[in-house]
Amino acid sequence: MSSFSAIELLRRALASHQRALDVTGHNVANVNTPGFTRQEVVLASVPPPGSLSRFATPLLAGGGVRVASLRQARADFWSQVEAVFPEPSDVGLGELLARFWNAWQEVSLNPESLAARTSLVQQAQVLTDALRQAAQRLDQVRQHLDAVATGHVERVNQIARELASVNVQIARLEVSGQAALDLRDHREQLLAELEELADVTYSEADTGELLVYLQGRELVGPGGRSTEIAVALGPGGLHTFTWPDGEDLVARRGTLAAVLQARDGDAGVAKLRASLDTVARHLVDQVNHLHRRGFGLDGLSRRNFFYDPRGDDPEPPPDDEPPPVDAASIRLDDAVLNDPRRVAAAGSWGGDGEPGNGDVARRIAQLRGSDAIDGEYRTLVAEVGVRSQEARRQVAYQELLADQVRLRREATSGVSLDEEMTNMIRFQHAYDAAARMVRTVDEMVRTLLDMVGR
Repeated sequence: MSSFSAIELLRRALASHQRALDVTGHNVANVNTPGFTRQEVVLASVPPPGSLSRFATPLLAGGGVRVASLRQARADFWSQVEAVFPEPSDVGLGELLARFWNAWQEVSLNPESLAARTSLVQQAQVLTDALRQAAQRLDQVRQHLDAVATGHVERVNQIARELASVNVQIARLEVSGQAALDLRDHREQLLAELEELADVTYSEADTGELLVYLQGRELVGPGGRSTEIAVALGPGGLHTFTWPDGEDLVARRGTLAAVLQARDGDAGVAKLRASLDTVARHLVDQVNHLHRRGFGLDGLSRRNFFYDPRGDDPEPPPDDEPPPVDAASIRLDDAVLNDPRRVAAAGSWGGDGEPGNGDVARRIAQLRGSDAIDGEYRTLVAEVGVRSQEARRQVAYQELLADQVRLRREATSGVSLDEEMTNMIRFQHAYDAAARMVRTVDEMVRTLLDMVGR
């Protein structure tokens, strides 16, 4: 390495770490900024700028360090889901369901009270609003997971292209007898990132090229060849990932597999959304079933309390059709919303009783604690808690394994600043000694030339 190359290497080091300090200062400056996400600097080594000629030196030093990218530190999936179901708390759906049943109980005790009926309608509105908001936030979490999965697949494609390019560079250097040390380090770093994303396998060819396979298919081949995974927008606004022949991408391990499992799997957000829809559907069906049998203060019956597009005599939907009401669409029936007197609290009218009795309201209040509504929601919350704890345990275990691997690697291949400083002083003295020897030889040659010239 020439003196000018060393200066350029150090210039890159100064610029890269100055950029890292700038990002750290940016994080500190925005510590109180609402919605700000902490940023992190990703550093990468610079390949050697040597010639690919066969006459070039076989020992090419690296080109230093550079800022590869900036990334944001995001909360994990289960932390976002736990925020959708803040249980136990005064704003959780469990508490809102309890207040809803309490309101029906109050109407059953004071069926002719307009204040009790108005309070019931208000509590029902709060409950339906909370259900719709929970469904919307789960949909947002799923859209976020879809965006993350799309980014991971695009990164897999990018790494595959980079590996193919580095393979070509390494093969050209090593076939000419040169050592591609930094390029091999860069390739190992790319491969390590790829292994974190998906369950890839690999082998090294005789030419020095790295062949990578995913799902039994060639992802990186010889001669700079790589396979692109297609990304397309599918039904429901979610992306699909397919190989060139149309077969779906299947990842069994890695970050990509975890994100896809969280998006679509049996323990993911889709399953949670389906469970929330079940709670909303059972709430609508069971409350409406009893409410249609009751009478309002106007003496009329066969009214729904919650809106149901099937009307006042609903039929169960066919198995191949989605239910007409879910957590995202639940709301009060307009007749009840506009006039609380139409709440059907009474069980009879006319000769069989008075319109002011609260038989139906009492029967609806007795739905509290049923397996189909409260029990289903408790199961949903318990599943979120168990899955979240298990995810955190697995993360802690994987981080422990990763730390052990990193420490072992650093013990043999890592950079020790103390050792490098010692080497720097040693090499500096050797450089000074060589420079003094050059000056001595130069003086001897000058003396010889002066003697010959006389």
